[in-house]
Amino acid sequence: MSIHDASKKKKNDKKQEDDSVRKLTAGETALARTVFGNRIDYEKVKIHHGSYLPFNAQDANTAMTPNGEIYFINQYRDDFSQSTYSLQHMFIHEMSHVWQCEKGMNVIGRGLVSWLVSYRYTLDGRLMSDYPMEQQAQIIADNFVLQTFGYEIWWHLENKKYPAITLDGDTSEAAIREGYKNSLRGFPW
Repeated sequence: MSIHDASKKKKNDKKQEDDSVRKLTAGETALARTVFGNRIDYEKVKIHHGSYLPFNAQDANTAMTPNGEIYFINQYRDDFSQSTYSLQHMFIHEMSHVWQCEKGMNVIGRGLVSWLVSYRYTLDGRLMSDYPMEQQAQIIADNFVLQTFGYEIWWHLENKKYPAITLDGDTSEAAIREGYKNSLRGFPW
């Protein structure tokens, strides 16, 4: 092991030691309730500032929610309810995985291959439950942005170089509002 490797190891070890965990803030709970109602046991949800994977192998710009707990590295915030609409979108996406986990979905198993699947979707008349795991979370989070911040913000997030909104097809306001309403009928169950 070279001096440089030892230095990197020490930094990585320190980062692992500095990892923190907390419960949802009152603001985050209120924000999530606007989407999931009382369908999540909010007291059990934990947010980690650090890697889920050993040796800090989690990509620093990727959030993970494998077990009903959320792991953020670079996007971590002390209170997502006080953050940007883009980070609130990510927070609701990850809370969707908490909801899926509490509903019995094998989030860890499906998450192992989530890097292989597309987050893109079309609103083609199917119920949200008929979509794969990541697309379900995207539909929930994308609709949250539309309902909470309006069409202009939704459109802005959809048309970025690295879009947060991943809907394909007709993105006229009337069409997407009707599409989400149809796909999310009965949600949350």
